[in-house]
Amino acid sequence: MDTDTRKSTRRQNAMFSTIAERYDLVNDLASMGQDRLWRRAAVRALETTRGGSLAGLHILDVACGTGASSRALANRGADVIGCDIADGMLAVACRRETDGSRVNRHGIRRGEVRYVAADAMRLPFADGEFDAVTVSYGLRNMPYPEVALAQMRRVCRPGGRIVVLDFDMPDDLLWRAVYTRYSTVMLPLLGGLIGGGADAYRYLNASIAQWPGRHGVMAMLRETGWHDVAARPLSGGIASLCRAVA
Repeated sequence: MDTDTRKSTRRQNAMFSTIAERYDLVNDLASMGQDRLWRRAAVRALETTRGGSLAGLHILDVACGTGASSRALANRGADVIGCDIADGMLAVACRRETDGSRVNRHGIRRGEVRYVAADAMRLPFADGEFDAVTVSYGLRNMPYPEVALAQMRRVCRPGGRIVVLDFDMPDDLLWRAVYTRYSTVMLPLLGGLIGGGADAYRYLNASIAQWPGRHGVMAMLRETGWHDVAARPLSGGIASLCRAVA
């Protein structure tokens, strides 16, 4: 597995803190709004086993970034701890967490969200503390993703679930060529013009190209003790959703 020095916790903290303020906006623009649909798919992947609600679940959202995924889980009733290595990302997440309506439009009580600075490879939580674990767009940026997945397995109760959402590469060669060209040009361009860090977005684009995608994630999940592993591509394979049981 790639252990690029840019994946050190110190470099990750600095890089992601630099782009935190406009990170969600760049993601929305670069994905043409698909990012929001993918996050909803990640929430639904947990809801399908819970009758359409996450009420009462205690969920750990690893590499939570600006908290978009943590808030999506809380809006479906879960109590969430979001953790991230980047102080700047967590600062944005805390600022966006409001004390608004505690009931969503579906009549579900909104869960509580708490943010914690933590390294995914050394999670400061007890064994079996969580009912489920999620990680969105963060696993591929970790120096040793297998170590992080083993830690997530440790803190998830037996029978609990994990959902891993990340970018992928299309299997169709023509679609892959189009997507690769688009992402190579647009992601650094938007990152430079809007996100405040073209170099950071060049790195992110390169990390997607080097990532083994859903097939690699499924193998890592099995190797770290997860079972009933499954995956599905999203938007023609430019992203994917992997699921497993502790």
